[in-house]
Amino acid sequence: MPDKSFTGVERRRTTRLSVRIIDRVARVLITVGGIGTILAVLMIMVFLIWVVVPLFTGGEIGEGATIPRSNAEAPLRMGVDEYRIMGFLLLRNGQIRVYRLDTGETIETLTPFADTPPSSAAMARSSPEVAFGFPDGSMVPGRMEFSSRFLDKAHVPAEFHDMKPGEPRRFESGMVQKTPEGQYRIQTFALTLEEDRTARVEPPSPIVRMDLTIKPTGPVYALLTEDSRILIREATEKRNLLTGRTRVTWSGDEIALNPPGDRPLPDRVLLSDGGRFVYLVWRDGFLARLGRVEGELQIVETVDLLRDDDAEITALSFITGKSTFLVGDSRGRVRAWFPVRPERSGTLDGTVLTNAHELLTEDGSVSPVTAFGPSSRARLVSVGYADGSVRLFHVTSGKLVAARPTALAQPVQTIVITPKEDGIVAVSRREIATFAVLAEHPDVSIVSLFGKVWYEGYPEPENVWQSTGGTDAFEPKLGLVPLIFGTVKATLYSMLFGLPIALLAAIFASEFLDPRAKSMVKPTIEIMASLPSVVLGFLAALVIAPFVEDIVPHCLTAFFTIPISLMLGAYVWQLLPRPFAIRMGRFRIFFMFLCFPIGLRAAAMLGPVIESALFAGDIRMWLDGQRGSAFGGFAFLLFPMVGVAMLILTTRGLDFKLIPMTSHLDRVPLAVFDLCRFLVTLLLTLILTALLAFILTRAGLDTRGAVFGTYSQRNALVVGFVMGFAIIPIIFTIAEDALSAVPDHLRSASLGAGATPWQTAIRIVVPTAMSGLFSAVMIGLGRAVGETMIVLMAAGNTPIMDWSIFSGFRTLSANLAVELPEAVRDSTHYRTLFLAALTLFAMTFVVNSVAEVVRARFRRKAVQL
Repeated sequence: MPDKSFTGVERRRTTRLSVRIIDRVARVLITVGGIGTILAVLMIMVFLIWVVVPLFTGGEIGEGATIPRSNAEAPLRMGVDEYRIMGFLLLRNGQIRVYRLDTGETIETLTPFADTPPSSAAMARSSPEVAFGFPDGSMVPGRMEFSSRFLDKAHVPAEFHDMKPGEPRRFESGMVQKTPEGQYRIQTFALTLEEDRTARVEPPSPIVRMDLTIKPTGPVYALLTEDSRILIREATEKRNLLTGRTRVTWSGDEIALNPPGDRPLPDRVLLSDGGRFVYLVWRDGFLARLGRVEGELQIVETVDLLRDDDAEITALSFITGKSTFLVGDSRGRVRAWFPVRPERSGTLDGTVLTNAHELLTEDGSVSPVTAFGPSSRARLVSVGYADGSVRLFHVTSGKLVAARPTALAQPVQTIVITPKEDGIVAVSRREIATFAVLAEHPDVSIVSLFGKVWYEGYPEPENVWQSTGGTDAFEPKLGLVPLIFGTVKATLYSMLFGLPIALLAAIFASEFLDPRAKSMVKPTIEIMASLPSVVLGFLAALVIAPFVEDIVPHCLTAFFTIPISLMLGAYVWQLLPRPFAIRMGRFRIFFMFLCFPIGLRAAAMLGPVIESALFAGDIRMWLDGQRGSAFGGFAFLLFPMVGVAMLILTTRGLDFKLIPMTSHLDRVPLAVFDLCRFLVTLLLTLILTALLAFILTRAGLDTRGAVFGTYSQRNALVVGFVMGFAIIPIIFTIAEDALSAVPDHLRSASLGAGATPWQTAIRIVVPTAMSGLFSAVMIGLGRAVGETMIVLMAAGNTPIMDWSIFSGFRTLSANLAVELPEAVRDSTHYRTLFLAALTLFAMTFVVNSVAEVVRARFRRKAVQL
């Protein structure tokens, strides 16, 4: 078959072997490099997915090891050591039984109150503090805790030397275990009663309910007596640094309980973190919240926790932090309540209890809830049911992490999560069961990552990112929406500033600039791309942001005075005689630069005037909403939009009437007419802007809280300005190359048909080069989306969702740069950051895919043209 590329003339010269070899090697290297680049990008995506997938795999409750119980009495409290080899049960008669988890063997039985059993007891969830109340009105604090220490091999009996790693054995009053490193670790249980700190109720009355919480200054106790009194007792501990002795002083408050409806004594008493509130709860779901109003303890709110006549409360417990408490009822429902402070509360102290979460089972089970076992480290809680089933929930995300439908043969009396969250111990009348738990990322779900979540203390569900806190009770907030929002906001404002400048500069350099000037201007702008983003971010944070803070009105005014001065300069240029204008054409760019200081000077002069006229003399207070009306904000927003509309109206809508009227005019009179038309258009724009701003203001609308807001030194205005300069060189270079690549015969044909250079540039050159222009825009967009250091240093790094140009934000890339080094310690935090990276990857991929489709469409149109 003949070669279709044959032209009829045979090639006489032959290619040297070395050239052919080099050509083939280069072709292979280019192919391998291209394929390798694609594979590298795909491998990065695969790696990100591989790291992220475990976030959504859920958890598991393994097979249980069951041991029999000798006492069927429901324990008051239960505890397990962190290595899951020992446990204790606090019984109602005050007896404490310490036992082995693997065999159920009793290690020791403590009877500290053999003569007078306590009438009530309370134990802190995340600390070893405990307190016992007695019928004589006394309250004895103490500590119940497991302790571990390592034994020297010489002190270990010889028969223990053959122990396998992890094997526990009874030793003295504890359990010894050999670690994988060959060390011998002994676990013991200790009860310490601090009888010298005994508090008494006066006049004496049995303490029937109690709870305690821990403050930095000491413990706080809430006591309910048989004669219907609520007492708050706070122990303040002060340690003498010289003698080492600790002095304890008692303070507190007391109130006679008189609940609505002549109710009996409440079934439960809960004391919130720091002793802020006392919750009195009755079995029928009635709750009375006690708080301090003007220094006095009183009932400030009553709530029906169930809102169901035929249900009753069967389980009640705080989770870690002691602000959120869980309510389980006889219909199998688990609800989480915590106090919030809405704008309008209707309560005496401005706080309202809110049912923020309801934890749902996988099968809609209606078996009564019998026990809660909250974790001491996170918002994880184990729930026991009357049918013997056990479930594991995460309160914040509302996620059912794992379930064991047939954990026990009888109703669960008590349940606890081990200190390391790697196990669950459940107790029924006849058995104690221990289950291994796998729950690596319970706080992560699609809703918690991309939806609104009702976090503790927040008045309503919100999108929040706050991955770390200062206490163990901190509630991680892993919402990625604020980071995505910050990325979009940074990209929008930087493109809004940099894109028009870069594209217009490219059109001017390609179509109007003198070639000799272009040879100097273009390399200079391209050199700007070499500026490190760290340097730009440093300048933005330490130079530009403080400078702009002092001249905010001037900067806002400059956005209008500089374009207006450039347009006035163009109209003034038209007033020059034609011969002089032609001779000075190559220096026109320098005359353009003279318009910038004129515009800046005008902004400096008009800034204080505009601040006084539109922003009540102080723009910072106006932004805070402390003074002035919304008129100024609407005026600033509407002016450019009205101006563009008026220009289109006067240049296109009225051209068919104005062209016949001015066709006979010479250059200078026509230039004067154009200048007058521009000034009239500017005046009409001001009038129409003022009218529309007045109408919107009278309608009760306001831009504050949306586009404008409280001024922050590091804000979107500074980021948009600085990051705009980071993307201008990229967009300018690629766009100018695309425009210059348009064949000159298209320009010549347009000019020969009578079109002006501007008409040729806009209607011929730009459409033909649209594919390249769009590529330039997309590459600039990708640079803006992935920018890290400028945003990190100049945007305040605050993950808030606010479109205001005067507020900060945090982007996905900046968040990765800040938190990834610390997140290595926390698997969930680490994998969530990788999910943020995958989200950024996906955003870039979608943008590039859309760009490729649009670019192909522009390319087809250019070919048709």
